[in-house]
Amino acid sequence: MTNLISFVFYLIYVAISLNPLIIIFILKNGNFKATAICQFIIPNNIIYIFSIIIFSFCISYLYIYFIKKYNKDIQSEQMNCNEIEIAEPKYIPIYIAYFVIAISIDDCKIFCFVFILIYLLILKGKFSYFNPYLLFSYNFYEISINEDENKYAKYKVFLISNQKIKNIKIHNNLIRLNDFTFLDKG
Repeated sequence: MTNLISFVFYLIYVAISLNPLIIIFILKNGNFKATAICQFIIPNNIIYIFSIIIFSFCISYLYIYFIKKYNKDIQSEQMNCNEIEIAEPKYIPIYIAYFVIAISIDDCKIFCFVFILIYLLILKGKFSYFNPYLLFSYNFYEISINEDENKYAKYKVFLISNQKIKNIKIHNNLIRLNDFTFLDKG
């Protein structure tokens, strides 16, 4: 049951990482009208946007909190890295491309279709754990691993950490989120 909850939370987390698209779309199309219930509760687009942002921050940090809490008793992973790169500069242009897409679309149905398509591509891709809402207190790194140079190929993993990593070392206390993504328990 925990795996199902974790998977559903992951799907929500990825959707929330795409919320900047929705915000740009709403700002560009000022005549955007929410459903009647939302208009009654949140009458203004700006308030609607701030509500989305606050909700997104909360869910993003809750996801990290629950991952750390429920994986506290699980044996920590360890990796010996050869090279560390800051990952943000590689992923920010991807989000800028999303903004360009959101600005260029006027129709809500087309936007929803494109949003779902991008969502599915992100779920399939390696950068699904990059969430711009976490940039304020977490750092994203790409770490090169080459555990046994004679047997295995060199590969990179994605590390989410609230620490600033400046030197190459053995990293302990890691939670495996998927095959190529780890969260530092810090």
